[in-house]
Amino acid sequence: MERKLMTFENSLIKKYWPAEDKNSEGEIIPLLHIQVEAELDNSLQVGHLFKSMVRGLVKVNITHRDTGEAVIIPSATVKPFNVKQKKVKIGKGEDAAVVLVEFASMTIVTQLDTEGQLMKTLYPIFNREVALTVEDFQRDGVDTSEASITPDEGMMGSGTEGQPTADGISTDEIPDGPDF
Repeated sequence: MERKLMTFENSLIKKYWPAEDKNSEGEIIPLLHIQVEAELDNSLQVGHLFKSMVRGLVKVNITHRDTGEAVIIPSATVKPFNVKQKKVKIGKGEDAAVVLVEFASMTIVTQLDTEGQLMKTLYPIFNREVALTVEDFQRDGVDTSEASITPDEGMMGSGTEGQPTADGISTDEIPDGPDF
């Protein structure tokens, strides 16, 4: 099965910061939030970001455009993102033109190592032009991009397929979303 990936050529890491979350057992998990602005070339990129966000885990590759230095994040999550427009000045002096450019403002979250090595690695490419590649997550050589998403048993209980949910809609009646 082919891995799906999308590259955003003109991206910028705006800021990044450590955070903490708790798992179901109450243990603290150190996280790193990376805020990125990625210039959009077409609507396929928005679709890929949306699918990546819904799927959960993705692999992220951040490459500095001038030096080729790369940071690979093997498993990360794309949080809900915004598509915005901003004015960009092209050229200099009187001949400069101002155009509207669409970009996605997103936060990528990954688990942080206890030494903060990922933060140290990101520093040289922080606030510089980078190419951001988002690709489907693979676990131990198994492509999870086409894996079916099943409800958590604790949420639905076992054997509830086809049974009405709290809002009266059967799980068999829920249509598939659009295929981007």
